[in-house]
Amino acid sequence: MYTHEWASFTTKDFPDNKTAKSGDVVPIITTDFEDKRPCYDIFCSNNDYKKIFTKAKLQIITTIKPLATGKEPYPWVNETTIAPWTIYVLQRNH
Repeated sequence: MYTHEWASFTTKDFPDNKTAKSGDVVPIITTDFEDKRPCYDIFCSNNDYKKIFTKAKLQIITTIKPLATGKEPYPWVNETTIAPWTIYVLQRNH
């Protein structure tokens, strides 16, 4: 999410995002808003998400990385080839 261009987000002004480690602050700009100030988030790698889930006694059932089909009425940038989001479906470990 923080290293590519998207239909409604930009990160091109933040090259340091490419080397972000878990816990680092990463800026991103939502291009759909009039206010073009960056929003700041805390980066968490997939490996660190998995460690967090394990500590919380959660098990990954499946991981979904949805892509746009290209048939939607939006001017996609990378969304048809790179999933901007990762969805983890979890369950409690017993």
